[in-house]
Amino acid sequence: MKLDIIAYQGEVSKPAILFIHGLGMDKNIWVNPSNARILGGMFPLKVLLKKCFPDEDPGAARTLFDILRQKGYTVVTWSQKRPAGPIGPAVQELQEVIRIVRGMDHGPILLIGHSRGGLIARKYLAGTDEPVQALITLATPHHGSTVAGMARYVSPLAAWLAPVIPTGEKGTLRFALQRVLEFLRSRALRELLPESAFFQSLNDGPMEGVYYASVGGTSPNLFTLSGIAVPDIFEKIIPATLFPEEMKKGKGDGLVSAESSELPWCHEHYLFGLNHAEILFDKRVSDMVVSIIENINRG
Repeated sequence: MKLDIIAYQGEVSKPAILFIHGLGMDKNIWVNPSNARILGGMFPLKVLLKKCFPDEDPGAARTLFDILRQKGYTVVTWSQKRPAGPIGPAVQELQEVIRIVRGMDHGPILLIGHSRGGLIARKYLAGTDEPVQALITLATPHHGSTVAGMARYVSPLAAWLAPVIPTGEKGTLRFALQRVLEFLRSRALRELLPESAFFQSLNDGPMEGVYYASVGGTSPNLFTLSGIAVPDIFEKIIPATLFPEEMKKGKGDGLVSAESSELPWCHEHYLFGLNHAEILFDKRVSDMVVSIIENINRG
């Protein structure tokens, strides 16, 4: 299996850190944010990170990948072949990457997964008898996300707006709505619904010798469309009783609820006032994750 992998060899006494990106993203989320795309490659990452990129320059943001590499850890990541595809093939790719990493000269392996990346790691661990040293998840929907169900409400909005908005060119409200709707309708996103077959089949639990930590966000402000903040635009069209926790202020990061972000058997869980992507670049989160890893490394 030929994969798009990037790896930096660190000190052999330290664990290798393997990074797993989320749905619709690629390895650039960890190694080169200026080239990273979100929502299935539809938008540049910076639209979610206005507070994290000085002067709106995504290249100025430091990633955990860089921080840990500079601290002497072996760091590895890859771009999933089908970033907006189902979880199963991504788990197979993770198995191959771990096989490659085990062949390198380093200490044990530690996994860091963002968003769906944490679920990919859980599915891998559920099917192996070779546990890793630790799993740290960032904004992972451990209990699923109801955001995929919003397509039924966004579709009428898009249909209503279509006749009154100019043809959808890049940078326009109509184009943005069309692309967001495509993502919300995707099969891979529906797989993250709490009632999906994936969650019904995810029969895992804590593994002996594995340290677990999780991080979630409580700021649902993702981006703006023609001056209207998302999720505020959705709050205007979705019945209050059906408005998802993921998009309520103080309750979620825009895509994952604070409650769902907690790994059920984690040793540590933290919440920050950040959205789904800001968690990757906020210094407080980075410092906390580095501290967890170094404590694990000291034994």
